[in-house]
Order: sequence, then C-alpha cells, then structure tokens
Amino acid sequence: MSLAGHRVAAYYQTQYDWGHNASYVSPLPLIGLATHIYLAAYHLNSNKPIGQSVTLNDNPPSAVPYYERMWQEIKQTQDAGIKIVGMLGGAAAGTFSLLTPANWNTYYPDLRAAIADYNLDGVDIDVEQSTSISVIIRLITQLKADFGPDFIITLAPVASALQEGSNLSGFNYVTLESQVGSNISWYNAQFYSGFGHFFPDDQYISIVQHANGIFPPGKVVASVLTAPELGSGYTSVTSVVQSIKDLVAVYGDQFGGIAGWEYFASLPGGWTAPWQWAQTMKDALESQAKNPSRETRDAALKRIMDRAAKRVTDAKAAGIDLTDLKNRPLSGPLRKETRPGQLN
Repeated sequence: MSLAGHRVAAYYQTQYDWGHNASYVSPLPLIGLATHIYLAAYHLNSNKPIGQSVTLNDNPPSAVPYYERMWQEIKQTQDAGIKIVGMLGGAAAGTFSLLTPANWNTYYPDLRAAIADYNLDGVDIDVEQSTSISVIIRLITQLKADFGPDFIITLAPVASALQEGSNLSGFNYVTLESQVGSNISWYNAQFYSGFGHFFPDDQYISIVQHANGIFPPGKVVASVLTAPELGSGYTSVTSVVQSIKDLVAVYGDQFGGIAGWEYFASLPGGWTAPWQWAQTMKDALESQAKNPSRETRDAALKRIMDRAAKRVTDAKAAGIDLTDLKNRPLSGPLRKETRPGQLN
C-alpha cells in the first residue's frame, strides 16, 4: 500500500458490537486500507493486583476467550504491514496518576510487560485528565529507551491544545514538543467536541503555523469521529474528504493523515461494513498529487478560507461568537468510549 507518507488510522475499541447481537468486529478488512490500528483502550488500575494492573478496556489483555480471536487477527494485520499501537488512557481516570514518581516502580513494569507481551508497535498517549508534564516526559523517554528508536509514540490532544488553547491534559504541548519532540512520532489531534473543526479546515493550517511552525503537517494527524453517535462535533464523510483533498493540495505528501474514532460503527458503511471509512480516506489521499503546483495550492487555500469565512458569517447571523474558538469549553462528551463488558 502506498499512501505517500500519509496515515490512515482506525481506533479499534469495540471488539464486540453489543448493539447488534454482540457481533464480533474483525479488523482484517482494514488490511490494505489502514496504515495504523489504535487498539483501545489500555488502563492502569490501582484496584488490580500488581503484575495484573493493566486492562484492555474492562478485561485483562490475556482474557480468553474474550480477546483470543482479536489477538489472532491483530497478528495477521500486523504481518500484513499495519502498525498496531496501543492507546493508553482516555476518558477513564487513573492511569497517569499511577505513573507519578511515587508509583512508577510499581506500575510502569506492568505497562512495559503488556506492550512487550503482545509485540505492540507503539503507544498512543491520550491524556484527558490534568497531569504533570514531567510524568509524560518520563513516560515518553522510558518507552523509547525500552523499545528502541522505531517504537511509535503518539499523543492525542484536543486540537485546540496544539494552539495553546483549551486543553484537557494540564500541560503545554508546545513545551512538550520543544523538550522531547524528537521522541514523539506525531499528534492525533481531536477535531471535535467543541475543541476543533475539520470542515472548514483552516484550524489545521492554524495549528501548523502556530508557535513558529513547531508542529509541521507531517506531525499532525487529524482525528475525527466516524459516526454521529460516537460523540459531539461529527463531521460528515463527504466534508472530511473535501478537507483531506484540499489539505493534500496545500501540503502535498507532508500532510500527516487522518484517524477515525472509532472503527466498528464507521460511516459510510456503518456496522455492517465499517472498513469503508478507511477505504474512502485512502482513496481521498491517493487522489491528490504528491507535489501540487503553486496554482493547485493557491486554489485549495482559497477554498479553505472561503469555507472559514462562511462559517464566521453563518455564526454571526445565528448570534454565535467564534472569535475565541480555540478556547471554547467542552460542549459534550469528548467521545463515546464503549464499555464492552467485563469478564467475571
């Protein structure tokens, strides 16, 4: 698969679709379509025995038969070239408080073992509770030391955090990038829930231009909701495709890519064909030239800015103030994290 450096990533949290007779959700159709699968969500738990403190959603990663088929198929996708990245943290609190200096020697070894036991290609650090930057720097640095230079380390801030605006993590991402950016592969910026918009896509450009360009386009993957029931701030597939095409026209093969939360319900195929989202994103990325001409770039920029101007005009007509969009408060659940059930 050739995506000219672009990434198509699917967050895979729901292994069993409880809304449809607990049907198993296979990742195998993503082969040839996705570049990365984010296996969600890993947590550290203080109420679990030491040595068993890591859970994948509500169950141990080793749970049989619950995860048995999933791990077999994850291995197949990995053998086919898809990178498997474990998402750590998210909406559930507690994980990062167990990685503070007082708890590090107790809980980090469990996390390291969980990564090694299943040969994960990387970790996506999703910090949605206020956390000291020193905790995250230590985690990033130790993961690189333990797993080597090719180990993928990403973070998943809300989009506005990359503009030093509204931020759930409690630390400054510009500061983080300036201190350990060489160990961070890229950022999966969440463009939804009132913290960002991917259509119009001028916010992506603003992020790339922020702080003297500390976040180049190759390090900014746009993360969007794949269906409206998965959170607030859903952007239609058609609009996401238009934004992708215009951003590739602006940045060429330097555009970082697209990620979707989450796989099982992704439109346009929905629960019966969720892989169609990845196919649609891949097609959109591959439809554009790697090295766009100046004319192509200028035309795309004009379309982007025209959409942004229309958003402002429409908001003004509706009495909505968008002058401080990057500092808007949370407008609803960041994203719906399914609770797939716990084994007894």
